[in-house]
Amino acid sequence: MGLLFGSSGPSKLSIVKDNSKEFVEKLHREDAHFGAVSEFDSSYSVGAARKDPSKVKSEISALSSGGKTALNDSIIESMKALRHAQLSGKAPIPALLLTFTDGKENKSSHSLSEVQETIDELGFKPSNGCYFAIAGIGNASQQDLRDICSNGRGIYTHTDDDISEAFALFLKATIAVVEGRQSYREIKKKEDKLSLKQLERKFKQIRIVRLQYMLNIDTSGSMDNSP
Repeated sequence: MGLLFGSSGPSKLSIVKDNSKEFVEKLHREDAHFGAVSEFDSSYSVGAARKDPSKVKSEISALSSGGKTALNDSIIESMKALRHAQLSGKAPIPALLLTFTDGKENKSSHSLSEVQETIDELGFKPSNGCYFAIAGIGNASQQDLRDICSNGRGIYTHTDDDISEAFALFLKATIAVVEGRQSYREIKKKEDKLSLKQLERKFKQIRIVRLQYMLNIDTSGSMDNSP
């Protein structure tokens, strides 16, 4: 699934946007799902939930890059928004936060330990129908991603330059949610060795459950560069 581009190739953000829209096309069923798009650079913006997948894709298309990387703030605020929506509904449905970043945290007002504390305090964990996955490429700190997801708080992946590989993790995480699993451990047992095409076929065959998801995308200045 590797994608390698020279300096004149498409930017990381354009590739992320393409992958994000493909993810929405594969996942979003208008009668079952609510999707939101959030972004972060030097600040963060938490998007509104949309029933219509075309609106989600339009908001992805409108993303632009600039600034530094407020990763921690974006995770905290996105989780708060998802958890609030989940608890305010008549019947809670699974909430899935998918975060993509290409850099190290350098602009948030919150620390990594505060991200962990927020996950614990909100109960943003599989036992409450809340699922968190984060994918990093390039300069993203693998240690930070690992630490955020420690002790069952989520799952992470890191790759040098393959954005499609990062989004394959998001598809795996989504499969885990729609199949009603209580732990991401099943991903490693059942999906790690499957190709993306096999995962797509598997996703199409399983029962779609009601779900709210948020794509939280790094739009910092480094996203203007090619992978």
